[in-house]
Order: sequence, then C-alpha cells, then structure tokens
Amino acid sequence: MIFIRQKMILSLLKQAGHPLPRTVLVKLAFLLRQETVVKEESSFYDFVPYKYGPFSFTLYRELGNLQQYGYLASGESSIALSESAPDLAIDMTTRLPKSIQSAIADVLGRYGKLSQDALVQSVYTRYPWYALNCELPERRLISIQRPKKAAPAVYTTGYEGRSVDAFFNDLMERGIEVVIDVRANPVSRKYGFSRLRLGDLCERLGFEYRHMPNLGIPSVARAGLSDFDSYQRLLNQYEQRMLPEHPADIEELGRILCRRSSVLVCVEKDVRCCHRSRLANAVAAATGLEVVHL
Repeated sequence: MIFIRQKMILSLLKQAGHPLPRTVLVKLAFLLRQETVVKEESSFYDFVPYKYGPFSFTLYRELGNLQQYGYLASGESSIALSESAPDLAIDMTTRLPKSIQSAIADVLGRYGKLSQDALVQSVYTRYPWYALNCELPERRLISIQRPKKAAPAVYTTGYEGRSVDAFFNDLMERGIEVVIDVRANPVSRKYGFSRLRLGDLCERLGFEYRHMPNLGIPSVARAGLSDFDSYQRLLNQYEQRMLPEHPADIEELGRILCRRSSVLVCVEKDVRCCHRSRLANAVAAATGLEVVHL
C-alpha cells in the first residue's frame, strides 16, 4: 500500500523532472509541510532538528521502501524515479487532490531552481529552530536560542497517534533531556518506537535513553482490555499490587527525575488508560515533584 504522503514525494520528483539531491528533497518536503495546504494533511511527514537542518526519519525510511517497491532509483547522493516508475508515478499522483498537486508545483516554482546551498541557507534563515543541531557551517550565521532545560517534574507522554519525528521535536521544544521507557515489553509496529530504534534515535538526537521494564505491565496482564472500566481495573491492580514490588526501581526513577529533566514514555495517548499515570503519582509522592502530563 502506498500512502498519500508517499504519492506526494513521487509527484514532487515527477514535477521536478530530474533527480533531486537527498538534502534538496528533504528541504522541499519540509517547505511543503510549512508553507502550503499540505500542513493540513495530518499524515504528511513531520520534521525534527538534526545534523543538516530539518529532517524526517520517517521520510528517509519510506524512501527506502519506495525503492524496494520499484518506484525509486536511489544513488548515494540523489533520488530519482526508477526507469519503470514514471507511468506509475503519473497514475499515483493524478489521484492526489488538485490543491496538493498545485502546492507541489508552487514549492518547486519558488525553490526548485535554487542551488542546494542557497536552499539550505533560505530554510535556516526563515526556520532557525530546525538549525538547532545542524553541523553545517551555514548554521553559524543563524541566531538560535536553545530551549531552556525543563524544570524538575514528573513528566509523562504517550506516542500513540504521533510520528517519531513529531515526538522528538516536541521533547526538544520542552527542554527534555532523558527519555525513560517504562514499557515492560518495548516492541512496536509503529516506526521508531521499538526499544532498539528508540534508543538509537535518542542517541542521534542528543537524548539519554533509559529502559525500566520492571515498572511496566506485562503483556499477559493486558490481555482482554476492551473499555475504560477494564483499563481502570488493571491500573488499580498495578498501583496496589505490582508497583509495591519494585521500591528500588521507584527510588532510582526518582533520583533520575530530580537530577535531570526526564519524561516517562509509554504508548497510550489517554493518560487515564496508561500505567504511567499511576507510576507518576507514586514517584511524585516519593519525591515531592509535580506531575505534568505532556
């Protein structure tokens, strides 16, 4: 299955009419997100400050997928439609709404003829936040105010419904330093949130990653959850029976939270249906810190 955001990338390449350097492709996708109606397309790529400015780990992964599907021919430094792809790309992209096709044409019209250096400089100047972690010399010309470190508190968040890029961008903006994974079984079908991948992305983006599986709920205990009441019964059991079995882990977690700005991470968007709410209350009681659900 080809997602609409992937069709937009194929359309971008088709309308460009020639291979695009990887950096240029990412920057043009970023400008689509920032400056056109594509910003209202919730499934489109999110971006995070990285080594070369705004970057989307999800986009890079899906470029690889599109290459495997036969749509793209990828060189070391550029991306192009494969020899068999143009007709497929036309078929795919003509199904896009006219407003999106026009947005792609508009971005190419305004930025498509710029050199890579000029395009990068333009993005850095107008969107300095995304040059925060950039290693290119152009960043030195940009005034960037780093976010203040978050005040000590028991911060929590769930990644449900968010891309990994939006997830990390939000934590950067809030001044979080440490990601504490409190899932008992940190696997995920959502890209970026399995333990190994999440830890790797934390390292790349300057976060510390900690996994504290003893503070999670085993998968077997979560079987059969179906409604709000069933979640509450499980969370009551977690609070009354499971948590008291791990006082050392709670104490260690409290020390981390008091020392560095940290966030407890689990899956659920609704904190009322996630064990991190009860865990946060227990740590707050032990440390005196405020609970803040992001």
